[in-house]
Amino acid sequence: MTGTQKQPLRYVTGVHCPECAVMIDADSMNFEQGVALCRQCGKLSNLWELSTCRRSIEELLKRPPSGCSLDATDHVFVATVSLRSIDRFILNLSVALFWNGGNFTFVTLAIAGLYSNLIGDLPAWFPAVKMGRMQMNGRPMGIGDALFVFLLLIPFVAIGIGMAGAALMNLYGKIRVVIDEFDSYVTTGVGPIQWKRRFSPRHVEAVEVGKTPWQSNVGENRLIELKADQVLKFGSMLNADQMAWLRAVLRIALRPDLYKRQASSIPELTWLTRGAE
Repeated sequence: MTGTQKQPLRYVTGVHCPECAVMIDADSMNFEQGVALCRQCGKLSNLWELSTCRRSIEELLKRPPSGCSLDATDHVFVATVSLRSIDRFILNLSVALFWNGGNFTFVTLAIAGLYSNLIGDLPAWFPAVKMGRMQMNGRPMGIGDALFVFLLLIPFVAIGIGMAGAALMNLYGKIRVVIDEFDSYVTTGVGPIQWKRRFSPRHVEAVEVGKTPWQSNVGENRLIELKADQVLKFGSMLNADQMAWLRAVLRIALRPDLYKRQASSIPELTWLTRGAE
């Protein structure tokens, strides 16, 4: 082997271009500047943007990931992604039960303290009760003590509700993107409980990968940023394949002037392309 012999490209396992899903080799990454160049499509991406999706865009569009569905005509576009994940549901439910179990104990004591001060004596069988009064540090709990404990617990209860909500999202949650000439919006939620945000499809500049302000054990979490008359951020609970699919179909539908028709199954929105002419 000579010193001038070309070395094989070195790849970073599971890292792909967010534009075309081609694997990125280590020689195309600049770790000092935090960027990577895709040799196929020429996109320059931040390292945190790199996708862990292992399927090409063409393959994703031809065979959508589990939980992804598209209902589109030349007038209305509806993309739906299920957030159902049994593994995440079990994990979030376990954490929520543990957390809220502790919260329940202290909230019950705080309510009992308020009851004994404002309404009347507590039953003798109630824990930590002496002569009908809730006890705290060996003395009757005053109304100030009860209020202090109650207010102190509010953020812990809010976190517990959020954990329970995350578990519910992992069982029944959905993300739905509707693109219509007169009403376009993104909804995230469970059943009738939905967070709905509207946007103007004619003002969409880009559909990009963004990052959440929080981090997990595997690093910064990713989400989809739809940049229109306002920036909508959603999809942080999607897996890599689902996020790549949803981003691809939205880019094809919303920016037909920039992205070629990669799948005949995605009709062109005639009112949108007519407005862009």
